[in-house]
Amino acid sequence: MSDAADYCRQVEAHLTRINGGHLVRVVGPGFALVKQWADEGVPLSVVFKGIEQKADRHKTGASRRPLRIEFCESDVCEVFEAWRRATGISIADLPDGGRSGLDGGPASIGSKRRSPSKAIDKAIERLGRLAGRLELPDEFRDAVSRAIERLSAMRDGLAQSRGVARDPWLAQLEPIDRDLLTQARRLVDAQVLRGLTEQAERELAPYRDRLAPEAWERAVTVTVERGVRAHVGLPTLEW
Repeated sequence: MSDAADYCRQVEAHLTRINGGHLVRVVGPGFALVKQWADEGVPLSVVFKGIEQKADRHKTGASRRPLRIEFCESDVCEVFEAWRRATGISIADLPDGGRSGLDGGPASIGSKRRSPSKAIDKAIERLGRLAGRLELPDEFRDAVSRAIERLSAMRDGLAQSRGVARDPWLAQLEPIDRDLLTQARRLVDAQVLRGLTEQAERELAPYRDRLAPEAWERAVTVTVERGVRAHVGLPTLEW
């Protein structure tokens, strides 16, 4: 992983892009927070995703001020916890042994959770933008359109269900997500994929000696898939 100063510069640059070019310096408490993430082995792609997740809500709210990194803490922790579960990295595998509070507990990710219907609405909105990108291959756009249809049916089914009756509907998210990711990988050429793999290996370097070979390969794969999603603009469908 890059040293803390370079890590901070990259976070600051991403935050500037998210703020439409408005530079918000990562200094003082903000720098301390970002340095903590660097020391704890939080991949930059996770931090970027957390910033984007917070920015989506920030833009739809009443505030017109630029987004500051301090306001992104709970989202970064939430994304990191989801990434950690997906990669199979345990609390003990973290560089600090999980003493940081980035352990998925209430202090790190908060207690708020979106409703499944709102999460699906957000995914449909993003997929709709993808389907409208005429420069993308017809095969991919057709797959996105089919996913939108399936998600719309899910949303209607969820609206009429309660409790465990929702589980069969929510179980459909994973295969829809996997199909879209398979299609998205076909859009990424070999050179870009190599770059994403090299970036994933750099970001995961703090974990290499802590993971079994199979766990290492899984962590790299999950991180590369996150890069593919970002490259194509594909949302993650999960609940």
